[in-house]
Amino acid sequence: MPQSNGQLRVLKNLLPRHKRKNPPSLQEEIPFGRTQTDHMLVCDYIPQKGGWQTPEIIPYANFELGPDSVVFHYGQEVFEGMKAYRNAQGNGEILLFRPEQNARRFANSAVRLGMQPVPEELFLRCVQELVSVEQDWILPNPGSLYIRPTLIGMDTGVSYRASLAYRFFIIVSPAKNYYKRETGVSVFIEREHVRAVPGGCGEAKCGGNYAAALPALQRARAAGAEQVLWLDGLKRTYVEEVGAMNIMFVYDNVIRTPALTGSILPGITRSSIIELARDLGYTLEETRLDISEVLRDIESGKLTEVFGCGTAAVISSVIELVDGNKRFEISGGAIGKVSMNLKKNLIDLQFGRGQDNHGWRHSVPAQ
Repeated sequence: MPQSNGQLRVLKNLLPRHKRKNPPSLQEEIPFGRTQTDHMLVCDYIPQKGGWQTPEIIPYANFELGPDSVVFHYGQEVFEGMKAYRNAQGNGEILLFRPEQNARRFANSAVRLGMQPVPEELFLRCVQELVSVEQDWILPNPGSLYIRPTLIGMDTGVSYRASLAYRFFIIVSPAKNYYKRETGVSVFIEREHVRAVPGGCGEAKCGGNYAAALPALQRARAAGAEQVLWLDGLKRTYVEEVGAMNIMFVYDNVIRTPALTGSILPGITRSSIIELARDLGYTLEETRLDISEVLRDIESGKLTEVFGCGTAAVISSVIELVDGNKRFEISGGAIGKVSMNLKKNLIDLQFGRGQDNHGWRHSVPAQ
């Protein structure tokens, strides 16, 4: 990797100030992930040139790829989702939340798909440099800057093989709250298709997982639900994930979540909530959850809350499960107190409020 003075070099080919767009404000309508900033970062892996090339921040633009590129035909693509925040204390500090976890998962996903993993040091430096360049686009609390690192196979030719050359790139976009108001979602139990099986790609963050989930999402919406609840791929019995999020079930002060078995994405928000919940005095159990028992516990009132958790929405309350023609309302459709307590504490940490006892916050060096 190209170094300068002992540090990774990042070249910058930036637009002049008068050609840059005006970042939006919190008062404007900003569809999630649809507004891109002025610049992006690109770094190629080319074996014939010694491996990873010097990363470069350039004006946001389209790529030129051959129609026979490996990424189009054999799906060698992985990505990450993370955010940058303005410190709510008003000191101008820019914060990342557990970025080393994203770097490790990104590398693990790449290895699972037979790709060249991006070294953690390179990943972190590239994220920091692009966020620093685009800091004017970071919306103030409760907004943020959404960061999408991506890795694709660049070789051409339709013979089946792993690519040798890769492109690592990062785009960023201003983000408001994922949901306009604090509301619960209805979730459809998918009993026909499965998201993943042990030994598959379920624990990798790759585009194919999400593409294969779209028909179930269409069925969910036809049933009046917003998201899909996935069951295990072998027995269609045990709960795994909800939509693009991990899921948790609350029994008063006991929180249960599906254990990682190789078919569930190891969410960074998930792992943060597990540690935070224990800090706050809740009992957290990673276990198997039988969907039949979950539905019985909803009907009896034993199950008091359900929520999904992920980078985009942080925590989203589930107020109803839809199973065929039957609907199971959770706690009268009310937003759960435990989930909202966890959400407040997690957001406080992300925005620089509250004591960071785990060292999760990372400050982005100033330009």
